[in-house]
Amino acid sequence: MPIDQSKPAYFWSEQDRESIREACRTSWPQEVADVLKRADLACQQTFIFTHRWDMERCETPVSFLGKINWTYQLQGDFEWTVMLNRARYMAELGQAYWLTGDEKYAVGYIRLLRDWLAQNPLTEEEVHASRERHYNVKDTWRKLDSGIRIVNWIKGYYCVRTSAAWGDEEEELFQNAVWLHGMYLDIAYTPHDRQSNWGFLETNGLFQIGLLFPSFAESPAWLATAVDRLAAMARLQVFDDGLHNEQSPMYHHEVLQCLFEPVWLAQKNGLSYPAELRDALNRMYTASMALKKPNGHQPMASDSDDTDIRDILCQGAVLLERGDLKSQAYPELDYQGIWYFGREGVQKYRGLSLRQPTFCSIHLEQAGYVVMRSDWSPEAKYMLFDGGHMALTGKAHGHDDLLHIELSAYGREFLLDTGRYTYMENEERRYFKESFQHNTLTVDGLPMSVYRDSWVWGRTALPVSRYCKIAADYEYAQAGHDGYLHMEKPVQVLRQILFVKPDYWILVDTCRSDGVHEYAQHFHFAENVPLQTDEKTATVRTAFPEGGNLAIIQIGREKGSLHLQPCWISRHYNQKEKSSKLVYKQTGNGLCKFVTILYPYQGREESKLSIEELEVRDTRNNLLSPELVTGLAIRRNNQSEMAVFSHQGPESCQFAGAHMAGEVMLIRRQANGEEKAFVIKV
Repeated sequence: MPIDQSKPAYFWSEQDRESIREACRTSWPQEVADVLKRADLACQQTFIFTHRWDMERCETPVSFLGKINWTYQLQGDFEWTVMLNRARYMAELGQAYWLTGDEKYAVGYIRLLRDWLAQNPLTEEEVHASRERHYNVKDTWRKLDSGIRIVNWIKGYYCVRTSAAWGDEEEELFQNAVWLHGMYLDIAYTPHDRQSNWGFLETNGLFQIGLLFPSFAESPAWLATAVDRLAAMARLQVFDDGLHNEQSPMYHHEVLQCLFEPVWLAQKNGLSYPAELRDALNRMYTASMALKKPNGHQPMASDSDDTDIRDILCQGAVLLERGDLKSQAYPELDYQGIWYFGREGVQKYRGLSLRQPTFCSIHLEQAGYVVMRSDWSPEAKYMLFDGGHMALTGKAHGHDDLLHIELSAYGREFLLDTGRYTYMENEERRYFKESFQHNTLTVDGLPMSVYRDSWVWGRTALPVSRYCKIAADYEYAQAGHDGYLHMEKPVQVLRQILFVKPDYWILVDTCRSDGVHEYAQHFHFAENVPLQTDEKTATVRTAFPEGGNLAIIQIGREKGSLHLQPCWISRHYNQKEKSSKLVYKQTGNGLCKFVTILYPYQGREESKLSIEELEVRDTRNNLLSPELVTGLAIRRNNQSEMAVFSHQGPESCQFAGAHMAGEVMLIRRQANGEEKAFVIKV
């Protein structure tokens, strides 16, 4: 693992200062303004956490006179404390200094550095004791926060060290602080960290200390240890399909960034590193691109915020020279990417040829996510289906969301996850995590899994009967779960989704039991979506006067009822807004089913839609009952589809003048007489 000693190790280079400033001010003036605003506040010892990748955002300013209370909790939320101690503002003070040349930012950095170090000493005994304490040796020295903090300090340091205010005394103070963080991060790492996002957040800090501060006697060992840990964690935590094993889009991107920075720094400084790090990073970027919604944001699943991820894709495009990532990112290299890659990176990004991704829809098989999309445009029809485990290792960020779906079309979000809102131990945390606030099914008013507290689940529902098939004319996915098999009268649940490309989805939810139960199907709408309800047809439509709309059409409406209810949507930590949810209910025994058409449309397209239940017979010409089979004939715009779902396994069926055998079947007919028949699932 040799380092090229012909050049000094560095983060960003003074020679790029002018080009970075020019590119940021030209391409990203709002980002510059936001950074300067937060840096100005930090100079006044006032803190807000509004960066797009702040894990626990807070827009409420908190000010300190004199010494800062580094253990302060805003409204009793410990997450505010950890955000204060993660110190992104230190990186932004450094950026503000380079962007403006104003010495107040360097002076502010030094003052905050001194205050933190004076109030938060760490003894060698405490460092060694940290191995026995997974979370903290003390509140300001949690391991993952220490890894994040030192990276932010280093980013700011590479800017403010060019200031006249930075002298030998400041350099010695900083070097000692870096060494202390290195010693702590080296010792405190545990087997639990190896399988957690914490491990990456800690090890990124240790890697940067070992690489960028070679004067420490321990640095070669720290660097080697960090590389070994990164490789082990990449093998353990990153699925073959590229998603991080906690299956949370936001924590996937936190881990991705903590793998990106070591690979970027290694390449920048001539350090050889294991090929598996770049391979894991490559797969993670592909998974990010796969999950990306048409508006460029990540899904709000499993403790994720509504964050635009196109900056992440920009940086991956440059590092890995991937035109497909650029095609889904910004036209210009993002603000932070300019700092990482400098003038050469800006030019490289501009010269990178756009390339459409090799896939459109995808099944992330290990994670259990299925993404169905019509195309890669911002207007695309998009559905996310969660058919995976809550999490394979640890369930702290998991939500009770098996079979959950999200839907966007025509540049609008229609159905979405409700978010997370808080990590505090209260009813709001429970509200956003349980089944009822996801677009899934519930039985008898009970959740699928047993919620114990903010970070711990009891019995958790496990997926069963997973299957996915992606083809040119259709896409199909299904999954069930065992969440209601523990009941006195157990219930088998199965969700089947057929995407009739590129236009609409058929959703068939079946519940089987030999007892009477009340079943509920939940749909949560984005905020401020106007709704119209047709009780007679059990149809709910969005009612935007222009652009795209969504019709949710319930077939067999005589068996149930629909209810519109208020709900909350939390797009970011500490934020929530009122919205509406639709609940379909029915009570029965034996096999009960919800058959739903999700039909996005523009203008008066939906008025041309005709849906009829289709007569289906067996090979002896006996009419099959609705308990055995669901058949639909859907006609629109001079074309029609006939879809059949057998509820008793593969069946030989006669319908619509055809004879086919299988479990899920589809016939597509055009006005010109062209016909295509598909056995989707045998």
